[in-house]
Amino acid sequence: MPRTTLLRCLPSALLALSLFIPQIVQAQESGGASYSSVVVQNRHNFGTHEFSANVGVLALDAFTKGVTLGGSYTLHFNENLAWEVAQAVYSLHVDTALKDELSAFDLRPTPFEIIDFYAMSNFVLKPVYWKGSVFNSSLIYGEWFFVAGAGYGWFTRSGRPGMDIGTGFRVYATDLISVRLDARYLFFFNNAILESFEVKDDLWISLGTSLTF
Repeated sequence: MPRTTLLRCLPSALLALSLFIPQIVQAQESGGASYSSVVVQNRHNFGTHEFSANVGVLALDAFTKGVTLGGSYTLHFNENLAWEVAQAVYSLHVDTALKDELSAFDLRPTPFEIIDFYAMSNFVLKPVYWKGSVFNSSLIYGEWFFVAGAGYGWFTRSGRPGMDIGTGFRVYATDLISVRLDARYLFFFNNAILESFEVKDDLWISLGTSLTF
């Protein structure tokens, strides 16, 4: 192409390019906003009042495990924060094979105290909400949460104040009903003023169902 012809076409090409570039940028910006709105969504399942029932185990005692029955009421302030107003857990004692083995040698384990019942009140943080696909045919929703709080435990021979910390996650079966798995570490303290300081700890793992409305 002659040089003079190229110079004549250059202004037209620059004008067309100046008109086309803003259209590309606008399309990218609108596309990015649309993508973001698809990924970050409001929670599909959210209620104020939650009633839960669960079964679980107190797992740390080597001689006697606790099979637990429990329930709780939780007040949800918003999508991220809640207060588990009251959680009550009753423990049924089940001796392990280790205790039977000691009995066979006419030996007995040191008589440690065992939890009969405890009640806690917890702060709940819910930082993660998720949804997933089941075989590309349906969607499921859930959340991952953390708890921390304090309460009181009644043992076989005494009562003790305590604390707990833990985590859990839930999967929603419907807008009202969810299935949840909890794991919480428990600490109970004796009266350090009257006797030497002692901590009784245990790990509570439970599977339960909740009704939220």
